[in-house]
Amino acid sequence: MDKIAFDKELNPEQNAAATAPDGPLLVLAAAGTGKTRTLVYRVAYLMQKGIDPARILLLTFTNKAAREMLDRARALVGINVGGLWGGTFHHMANRMLRHHAHHLGFKHDYTILDSDDSTSLIKRAIKDCHLDSKEFPKAEVLADIFGMAANTEKPVSVVAAKRFEEHPVDLQDISRVHEAYTAKKRATNAMDFDDLLVLWLRLLREHADVLEFWQRRCQFILVDEYQDT
Repeated sequence: MDKIAFDKELNPEQNAAATAPDGPLLVLAAAGTGKTRTLVYRVAYLMQKGIDPARILLLTFTNKAAREMLDRARALVGINVGGLWGGTFHHMANRMLRHHAHHLGFKHDYTILDSDDSTSLIKRAIKDCHLDSKEFPKAEVLADIFGMAANTEKPVSVVAAKRFEEHPVDLQDISRVHEAYTAKKRATNAMDFDDLLVLWLRLLREHADVLEFWQRRCQFILVDEYQDT
């Protein structure tokens, strides 16, 4: 890789962020100020210091943004960036879970449910619980509640109570459907999009050996659009 003159390629603020010492760093910047550009130059700076690109992890929230980041990094530093890891949070969660799903009671070839698949499975859970009446919340509504509960680490009953505070709904029935839905996912070796993040977090929290492995593997973690986390 050709040596890059960072102070000439970047403005002073971008240069300070891209060439900052090792350790946590939060960059606050408005739209259009070159955040992604700075992040890509950070990759180049680390590689220029001799860091193996395989030790660098780039994270963002959309597939389009992830592809753009990786493409810009390759254009800047060339083929040497081949080992660089990058993608959305869901993508990286899936890559890591594929290695360690057995720790959580899943097989490595688990299926990922899209929103339509999840809704269909919730409908089956509602029917199995004999709650498929016109008065009972629709599967699409329950999918939103289950997702909110998963991502906020709150009980389903608490999230449902707030959602239906002005409508009489049996919270125990909603919890029953959630339990049935969860059981069906396990029985069919399937995860939904929320599971990818929640189970990834659980994996790292509960299995110190797995956490240590990925800490060694991903020594430099760069997050674009960090506010979205």
